[in-house]
Amino acid sequence: MIINAILSGGTIVEILQAIVFGAVAVLLSISVHEWAHAVVAYMMGDYTQKSYGRMTLNPIKHLNPIGMIMFLLLGFGWANPVMMDSRNFKRPKLGIILTSLAGPFANFLSGFIWLLIYVILFLSFPGDNVFVSNLCTLLNYLVLYNLAFGFFNLIPIPPLDGSKVVAELLPNQYKYKYLSIERYSMYIFFALIIILNRFNFISALTSGLMSLFLSIISAIISPFI
Repeated sequence: MIINAILSGGTIVEILQAIVFGAVAVLLSISVHEWAHAVVAYMMGDYTQKSYGRMTLNPIKHLNPIGMIMFLLLGFGWANPVMMDSRNFKRPKLGIILTSLAGPFANFLSGFIWLLIYVILFLSFPGDNVFVSNLCTLLNYLVLYNLAFGFFNLIPIPPLDGSKVVAELLPNQYKYKYLSIERYSMYIFFALIIILNRFNFISALTSGLMSLFLSIISAIISPFI
């Protein structure tokens, strides 16, 4: 993220690289996340997002400028959410849960795919190749941002995806009180971002999942090396 490049005394080139590569990674991460929400909602019977043009990987349809800036600076942010109408779901409770989980799952799957490409490139071009080196750096951003975005959205605080899953598992008398916290979401977001950066909670989860992915990738490609 940009703030890390600045605080670590990065050069102008490294800071510009963080801005450009970070922007690309953010756009692709939020696009696959919101696209997955829209597609699963459609599959469960809610066609609303198709009419709004949200069943696309075009980042312009999903971009929230402030959320993107926060993402670039701190590694946590948000996109314009895909709003589902659960009344259209054939099975409302299951529809909400699956639609909510689709975004983070898509980010984790994307992170795995980008990491696989990174490892293949790294092994295929071991020499000092500037183009491959920069491409690997971009892939690293794509992996980190996808995993971070996935984990961040699983936090059970309204209106993040994790809260929608928790709400559907609660009895109705507690569900609506829990979801009412969303009115304070902006204050909670900023407090949450400060806490997460202070304790590196998301970074620890991201590192753990990357290690798991690398183990899987190693098992996949080792017969071909």
